[in-house]
Amino acid sequence: MTDFDRFALALYKYQKDAVNIGDNERNVRYVGFQEEIKDLRCNDFRYHYFRAHYLWSVEQLVDAKENIDKAILLVDNIDYSPLSLGENASYLWARNSDGCSYFMVEMPPIKNQIAEVYSLAGTIYAMMDDGQASLKYYQLERYYKSFLKSEFEKDKNVTVFSFRRFNEHSLSDLINNTITVSPSVKMNDPLDSIINLWSDKNRLIARCKEIKHVKPMSASFDYYRIRAFCLGAGNSPVRNILMWSHYSGEHTGFCVKYKLSKHFIYQEENNENAHMYLKRIKYTNRKISISVHSIDSDLAFATKKLDWKYENEVRLIVYNPNESRPFYGIELDDESSIDSIFFGYMCAEETIRTITNIFLQRNVKLPKFYKMVLDENDIYKLKYIKL
Repeated sequence: MTDFDRFALALYKYQKDAVNIGDNERNVRYVGFQEEIKDLRCNDFRYHYFRAHYLWSVEQLVDAKENIDKAILLVDNIDYSPLSLGENASYLWARNSDGCSYFMVEMPPIKNQIAEVYSLAGTIYAMMDDGQASLKYYQLERYYKSFLKSEFEKDKNVTVFSFRRFNEHSLSDLINNTITVSPSVKMNDPLDSIINLWSDKNRLIARCKEIKHVKPMSASFDYYRIRAFCLGAGNSPVRNILMWSHYSGEHTGFCVKYKLSKHFIYQEENNENAHMYLKRIKYTNRKISISVHSIDSDLAFATKKLDWKYENEVRLIVYNPNESRPFYGIELDDESSIDSIFFGYMCAEETIRTITNIFLQRNVKLPKFYKMVLDENDIYKLKYIKL
């Protein structure tokens, strides 16, 4: 057996039935695992991650830093093939003691593994008073953790609706062919994104044993941006009177119907370490605590109280550590477009002319224009007519 095989076997024994044992036994098992692997010559990023984690826990920070630095260098050499074997394979395969057959150690998804490497790096560098490096590694953790599952990954495009007030910001999107994203703390409901409460610096300090890493860790969440849309069959969202009342200036604004491409639905991995994806909101009345060590991304960004269910919301969630502006526009790609614009029941003629002229001046294919009107047979329903 190679040292890599010995590491994998030791890890397998440590993890076996770990969820069924108590904390004390798990800690004893962890120390035993570290004793088994401490003298191995293994070039796998997980080996150095586990060594760094243990050395950090016993406050041997210089050695912990050396190991986490090695883990980070090795992350670049990961073989993503499910059938790959050996060191730095995304699946941890190793030889059995017979030297012929192989076994696989159960591991989290590869992006989660990478995120844990960067998370530990952020903590270690913070403990060594290197706040700039700590923030960089926590940002990389956020990036890799942002690749959560989207319900729209397999779709070629998705149609969504955005209710807007008539102002310089909404006009800027139409003029520049962009979608403006904003910090989650700027949403109309302070409980709208649970991450705002969980990642608050004061709350993190209350939960953490060490506080040196709290500032860079909390700061790494500042690079998330959100844009909310409505989802619905056909043009059904524009018949929702509450959406017009709450988000388009009491029916004086307009609603944009977008067709978003696969790139907007789920952005590809890239060297900028920036990511965006479309996520359906889950509505609930269950009790939610933020006094926990960690929360998953679904809960952090895509969970709202059941009262909001009428919105049928989907969110474009963006993480870009290279962009610190609170609000910025993301340009629509060639396969995304504005399909239609619906003007509110109380929308002024001047507003309608201003918006239609924007598209005439851009010399692009015109979207379809509609005006919301009352249904005289049922005043609590809206209908639309084509302009």
